[in-house]
Amino acid sequence: MELPKGIVLLDSLGDLQSENTCPILVCGSHCGGNKELAAHVKNCKVQAVFLNNAGIGKHQAGIKGLSYYQAEGILACAVDHNSAEIGISSDTWENGIISHMNALAEKAGITKDDSVQDAVAKTMNDAEFLSRSQHNIQNESSPIQDAEIQSKQELKKQTQTHIEGVAITVTDSITFLHEHNLGDIVVCGSHGGLSAGEYARKYKVKAVFFNDAGIGKNNAGVQSLELLSSEGILACTVDCMTAEIFNGQDVLEHGVISVCNERAKAKNIQKNMRVAEAIRLI
Repeated sequence: MELPKGIVLLDSLGDLQSENTCPILVCGSHCGGNKELAAHVKNCKVQAVFLNNAGIGKHQAGIKGLSYYQAEGILACAVDHNSAEIGISSDTWENGIISHMNALAEKAGITKDDSVQDAVAKTMNDAEFLSRSQHNIQNESSPIQDAEIQSKQELKKQTQTHIEGVAITVTDSITFLHEHNLGDIVVCGSHGGLSAGEYARKYKVKAVFFNDAGIGKNNAGVQSLELLSSEGILACTVDCMTAEIFNGQDVLEHGVISVCNERAKAKNIQKNMRVAEAIRLI
């Protein structure tokens, strides 16, 4: 796929590296987040980001990141989850339609129902964006500050809890897993799309609970479930209206299951169960 200069496509924000040199990121991840995630994106020299709205969901968590990106001086837009598959950046680029944007995007002339490609073209012609990008290039060799290191550490936080003696790993993003999570039961705030499922497969978790991100185009928000079942991993999603995306604790405390894979069904886990109830059956 031929892209204009300065654009990078990533299926997951978890793959964004500090060595990135492209100021525009078109990404399959959700547009949720917090100040640490926005700071990480800024530290990776991104000046404009296009993300999936993840069905918007509870407390509008799927677009919560817009304000955090605004605070970091990053132009940000959310793409309708029915126009592009979550977790698939190429579909975001080719077919994504803007549903929401922050003030910097509005100043650049981006409007609801713009295609992602039209919105990117407007971004690349925006004087403020060009000025920010030039400033970023001039300062790209500056050393990482202690605050930046701290923000990365906070970003990748996991917590451990127990349900009737069973250990549970709770994290806001599946991308925060590592080799020590082998065999864990994981409750996370990520969508259940293919890119998220790849992290669960990579670290060979025992079971995982995702957010369904509104399910969306081609059932993208739950696409990983049966693939994980074939890998021996029990997997479920919770309805995005019952728990905030990028909030693993909310998934654990309030998530109501929307889709189960065959491994989960074999344990008598069913739609409309609470996550805690389902975990007791594993």
